[in-house]
Amino acid sequence: MNGIVQDLKCLIAGEVSDSLELLTEVSQDFGGIYQKSPQVVVTPKNPRDIAQTVKYASAKGLVISSRAAGHSLGGQSLNQDGIVLNMKNLDGIRDIQKDQLWFKADAGTSWNQVVDACVPDGLVPPVLTNYFGVSLGGTHSAGGIGAASFLYGNQADNCLGVEVVTAEGDIVWCTPEENSELFNHVLCGYNQFGIITQVQHKLRVYPSQTRTYLLFYDDLDALLHDKRILVTEQRIDHLVSFPVPCLQGISRATGFIQPLIQWFYTLRITVEANSLEEIDDKQILAGLNFYRHIHTEDLGFAQFIEPMIQVDSKEIAHPWMDVFLAASSAKDYIETTLKKLPTFLDISKTQMGCFCLVNRNNTKPMFRLPQEEELIVGFGIYPSIPKSQVQPILAELKKLSNLSLEMGGKRYLTCWIDFTIQQWQSQFGDYWPEVNEIKSKYDPKGIFNSGFFEYEHITHQFIEDVAKSAIAV
Repeated sequence: MNGIVQDLKCLIAGEVSDSLELLTEVSQDFGGIYQKSPQVVVTPKNPRDIAQTVKYASAKGLVISSRAAGHSLGGQSLNQDGIVLNMKNLDGIRDIQKDQLWFKADAGTSWNQVVDACVPDGLVPPVLTNYFGVSLGGTHSAGGIGAASFLYGNQADNCLGVEVVTAEGDIVWCTPEENSELFNHVLCGYNQFGIITQVQHKLRVYPSQTRTYLLFYDDLDALLHDKRILVTEQRIDHLVSFPVPCLQGISRATGFIQPLIQWFYTLRITVEANSLEEIDDKQILAGLNFYRHIHTEDLGFAQFIEPMIQVDSKEIAHPWMDVFLAASSAKDYIETTLKKLPTFLDISKTQMGCFCLVNRNNTKPMFRLPQEEELIVGFGIYPSIPKSQVQPILAELKKLSNLSLEMGGKRYLTCWIDFTIQQWQSQFGDYWPEVNEIKSKYDPKGIFNSGFFEYEHITHQFIEDVAKSAIAV
């Protein structure tokens, strides 16, 4: 183990450590479900350090993973017995082009840094997630969705270029025109095909004002109908809804105490404008079937985009799960899920969300959506629970995950995932053979982010290399 540290210290300018404290720090992620122990943590100073480390890992048969903020939910940034790249020092904003509407920044840069740098100039990325503490490399590797994704796609769809370290240790720039195959697969590819070190991303000019409407529904059909109208007619700029449980009483008819719950739904929609006088409330709300209009709120844009959620990972697990469903399947899935959730979760403390995507705006092949319909409904369950309760809750969530696949849905892979090889095939459908081919082409030894995707095969050469490495160590 000390030999690996000494070897890498001779190769790179950054830090190399096998201290127990640092290894423990990177052994878990925000999800808090899995724990993996790497041998070494490398904190690169520049992309060349990453390239040298990748070459070394390849030669020694060591797996390698990258980690910035560590906000993965299912072990995607973890590593067993290999090398973790701690990207925290690669956090600089390189350029902001106001006229051309793009910025360039290192992969370890947080979205907080981007917003703080761009908003004073009247610019903002087209899509922002609901928490800004995550990194550019992390969300571009996953997709990155937000309340404006039905208009602009995911964050990876707004990427103009990426610098990538390949499995051969080459540093290459990728765009839709240059190294396009690698570009299209490192985005939403969970570091399976290369390591993103720098990102060039779109910006847009934002209007100064926003108006948000909070609408209350007592009928899921009405909610889904109104979402379709709002999205297809593009009346609004941001949309998200939340199931709200209301305990009506209890029943003992089955021999067990069973809560009787009525589900309601809150829809939050927002319109952007250069002045509030431009907004026509009647036009925005025309023909909608809400039960009650609860609240209207006017905010300046910079205040509006401030994240509303705070996260705390201490001694807490986050077995979060997002599913993507064709709009016609959404009602059945959501109703079934809401019926089952109270049997294993405290729904009064469990956050949920429902959002919309549009197929044509999501262009990256690794970001899978049901293809039979244009409108996609996303549904997310976000429990925060003591780690002692994780396993029984995961068993129940797995049933709901399986149900989504059986109904033709897809999973958002940034969350907790526990797939069989058949379910990986279901996730990618006809594209699954190509995913395996791309993996074999760009990572033939299987050194990148091993243990997350379950591919149909890994090369014999990789098996031989790992065996030789184990003997050497």
